[in-house]
Amino acid sequence: MLIENGVLTDYMWDYLRARKEGRPQSGNGRRQSYQHLPMVRMTNTYVLNGAEEPDDIIRATEYGVYVAKLGGGSVNTASGDFVFGMTEAYLIENGQITEPLREGNLIGNGPQVLRDIDLLGNDFAMGNPGTCGKDGQGVPVGDGQPTLRVKSLTIGGTAA
Repeated sequence: MLIENGVLTDYMWDYLRARKEGRPQSGNGRRQSYQHLPMVRMTNTYVLNGAEEPDDIIRATEYGVYVAKLGGGSVNTASGDFVFGMTEAYLIENGQITEPLREGNLIGNGPQVLRDIDLLGNDFAMGNPGTCGKDGQGVPVGDGQPTLRVKSLTIGGTAA
């Protein structure tokens, strides 16, 4: 558990860093293969359920973007800044999903996004397995979340 009730409770630790800092290991030392050095890496990251019905979250959103599926992207691990491609997204207008959007990117900062979640749905599901790339290594990862609303993010793309 890294964040509980909105409070950062711990960090990910591998054997060497945990020993150096006098912390218990969290099992987050991972590597692509035995040919690579281990480093602190995520495994499964998820946000637990809230109480809201997903349709109620959309109805409560006057204007926004509903992101149904994200594609590849990157994260600056020092700052938390990220860019992810939206492979399926729709405009929300007057509390209803309207037209599809294309060729857009979701741009933000991870810690800020966590602070800006203002509604959590009750429909938790794990996503499809993915790969996390770091320092030239790729390892399998998983993620899951319910429908959620973030107060503010940057959406960028090309006009069509």
